[in-house]
Amino acid sequence: MKALDFELTGQYNKKMGKGKTKRNTRDLILDAAEIIVDRDGVNSLTFDALAAEAGVSKGTTLYHFDCKEALTSAMIERFVARFDTAWADAIHEDRETLGRKVRAYVTATFNGEAITGKTFDKVNGAITAALTNFPDRVEPVRQQGQRHQAAIEADGLDPVFATIIRMANDGLWFAESFNLMRYDPKLKLAVAERLIAWSKLQNLPTAETRGAGEAAPTDKKLVPGE
Repeated sequence: MKALDFELTGQYNKKMGKGKTKRNTRDLILDAAEIIVDRDGVNSLTFDALAAEAGVSKGTTLYHFDCKEALTSAMIERFVARFDTAWADAIHEDRETLGRKVRAYVTATFNGEAITGKTFDKVNGAITAALTNFPDRVEPVRQQGQRHQAAIEADGLDPVFATIIRMANDGLWFAESFNLMRYDPKLKLAVAERLIAWSKLQNLPTAETRGAGEAAPTDKKLVPGE
């Protein structure tokens, strides 16, 4: 991961590196915050409820997070760190250089533990809490998005084509994150597989109708300079 040409967010790890007990308690409280938001909604995220859910005293909770803004900021920072880690891992494991960061972005969204599986709703809760109560706290997410976009545009594919893949990926994620739409899991998987294929210049769309699984001719113009 040292070879990656982008900088991962380090705030989360730095703040959590002051001692094992403190770090574990802080994580426990953040886990509890995500559970409350996911289960009961943002308005239920009080320090009394947080202490009860985490199994610690209210004083301990306030020691780690002295206000709701500090708590929400930490939730956002952890979200950013999780996704960056999933993205970096996917890049590191991909041996094909062309479109690698675009593929990693899709992989991190659909397969990364930070986004899907057990923590999916919890992470959605974290980002929703920040957006609802403290809109200015999502600046780390905006900065993360800018870093990702710069890397995606420099990934060897046509920048517009690469951005289309990213936008399709983001649109699906946000639609479900904010309960605007629920897609069939099989369809989501098929979409993810298609986006990854496109990043390899495979199964590209054409103006004509094609059967499922039938590959379109590769358009080399999607690779700048060819």
